[in-house]
Amino acid sequence: MSKEKPILGEAYFKISPTHILETLYFYYYDPSKNYFHLQKTGASKGELEAIQENLQYWIDQDDLFINKRNIRMIIQSTSLEFQENNPLFPYLVFTILSQPFEFYEEQVNEIHLYAKPEKIPYPAISCWKTLIGKIISVESNSFSIISHDKIYLTFYLAKGEIIGGDELIFINPRKKAG
Repeated sequence: MSKEKPILGEAYFKISPTHILETLYFYYYDPSKNYFHLQKTGASKGELEAIQENLQYWIDQDDLFINKRNIRMIIQSTSLEFQENNPLFPYLVFTILSQPFEFYEEQVNEIHLYAKPEKIPYPAISCWKTLIGKIISVESNSFSIISHDKIYLTFYLAKGEIIGGDELIFINPRKKAG
């Protein structure tokens, strides 16, 4: 029986004044149609619960600090989908929400992520959108681009690249109307 092979990982983060919402996608090539059979037999619910529990364990190994305060990310939901309804190309979707926090209103905010460095087995993209101000700088070993309007930040990661370590995102708060 062939095991599914990871194709791509995508993470989308939305930074609001009180939470970070992440939607995480893992795409696979599954020649044995393992995920399809799990869904057809109704066994996917238990499998998805086990996958979610395992991913939550790994998320808990990483650190997320908002202005030096440790914030936990918690998986809210997990689903199994198929690209164009093709059983050979399943993907998993995780909705992950941070614990509540507050950003500074009058000084630069710092998002500090730390993950144990590892070699990524598939290409990945990580996109951040801020609703609290403008991204002024990023410190990371990964290639990244800040959009012209400084609201979006995108990391591009190649298969085999070492990811993790310390990453910092600095955001100027929005000025309140007088």
